[in-house]
Amino acid sequence: MAVTQSQVLEALRRVKGPDLDGNIVDLGLVSDVLLKDGRAYFSITIDPKRANELEPLRKAAETVVAEIPGVEGVAAVLTAQTSGATGRSGAPPEHARVQQARAKGAAGDGGARAPAAAPSKRGAAVPGVKHIIAVASGKGGVGKSTTAVNLALGFQSIGLKAGIMDADIYGPSQPRLLGLTGKPQMQGGRLLPMQNFGIKVMSMGFLVDEGTPVVWRGPMVVSALQQMLRDVAWGKEGDELDILVIDMPPGTGDVQLSIAQQVPLSGAIIVSTPQDLALIDARKGLAMFKQVDVPILGIIENMSYFLCPKCGERSEIFGHGGARDEAAKLDVPFLGGIPLHMDIRAKSDSGQPITATAPDSLHAGIFRDLAAKAWAEMNSAAGNRIAPPRLEPGAAKDSLKVSFEDGAIYDLSAEMLRVMSPSAEVQGHSPDQRVTVAGKRNVKIKELEPVGNYAVRIIFDDGHSTGLYAWSYFKLLGEEKNKRWAQYLRELDEKGLKRG
Repeated sequence: MAVTQSQVLEALRRVKGPDLDGNIVDLGLVSDVLLKDGRAYFSITIDPKRANELEPLRKAAETVVAEIPGVEGVAAVLTAQTSGATGRSGAPPEHARVQQARAKGAAGDGGARAPAAAPSKRGAAVPGVKHIIAVASGKGGVGKSTTAVNLALGFQSIGLKAGIMDADIYGPSQPRLLGLTGKPQMQGGRLLPMQNFGIKVMSMGFLVDEGTPVVWRGPMVVSALQQMLRDVAWGKEGDELDILVIDMPPGTGDVQLSIAQQVPLSGAIIVSTPQDLALIDARKGLAMFKQVDVPILGIIENMSYFLCPKCGERSEIFGHGGARDEAAKLDVPFLGGIPLHMDIRAKSDSGQPITATAPDSLHAGIFRDLAAKAWAEMNSAAGNRIAPPRLEPGAAKDSLKVSFEDGAIYDLSAEMLRVMSPSAEVQGHSPDQRVTVAGKRNVKIKELEPVGNYAVRIIFDDGHSTGLYAWSYFKLLGEEKNKRWAQYLRELDEKGLKRG
């Protein structure tokens, strides 16, 4: 038997109000009750200044609703705004306390708005995540989401543990781009992110059907995003994500500004097309992040040009170089350009992103280069800039001496570099897909091919050349050399493989 709104409201009457007088339903604090596929969604109106204090109230509300037979999942959000939910949810009219808060400017779209509290260095750290970057655009239609997912996969391909959070509540794209369906599971009171190609993902698209509109106002969206970020088991101690990419909603409104203020961002990347109209909006996005002191890691020019696959003629459909020129004017890094190409579009539409499924392609290489450069810019912005190390192949080309500016020197064998190449061919796209490469005892380094001032591509004499070795990856291999080599030898033994 289907769960009804009346059952939800009755259960919520067991939850006392913020000051323990009455219950949240009779106080008029419950609104936007939505039931879909056995899941219950609703909002609780509070004074925004008490959001942290009242988090236990939200969790208590989720608990009592989860106990209703037939309810498979619950999502409650705290909001400083009510949407007059009497007609939709059957909740009583707004309580006097909420009206008083509104009168003081704590809520309301048209009324006076209380000044935003100064963020504590852009919010507290997110458990299980070391660094967070936002991929944003001033407007929609510039390919931001496709760029974001391929960047996340690019970070993975240079040896980082990566995830992506889809912050576009109204138009989530990541489930389709990554070919994911189904609902996330709960464990220990936290959502387990969905996974594909080794990337951990969270999106409103997993919680609401693709064709179902999300009719929420700004404060409720911000609260939902905070929960999708902080109530998710991204990683555990010792196994944290190195980087979480936030696919930002387009524009520069309240939702985007709230994320920039409340999320501990390590930096932001702006995606634009070359034409003036898109660049006007890109400037707004840049200005928003600068306003809240989020480092700008750079600008990416998407749809930079079109190369005809039949005749090879290059056409600059949207112009070319506009983003590069804009970056120079604003004194921010230009990370690079992405061509307009059928393969990128087709693979995105089919849930098979090109960086994961065609790692040897020119376009996958572009995204890897963009990710490596963005990672270098992020470390530089954080004061952790890694200067290009000195790379000296051994006389027999069977080793590489890596000397860093800080005095650290690592001797890495060509065999180790080959079998631990940060490429999809070796690393796979999840731990169970990782390939144990054998028979490389006598492999040699054929050539070193610099990639900007942040990485190098190593070409081996067995033909392998898709690994992009960022300076940070060399450091990681050097610092964990003995541990990683011992693990590799164990894998060979367990699988009955030989070094050659």
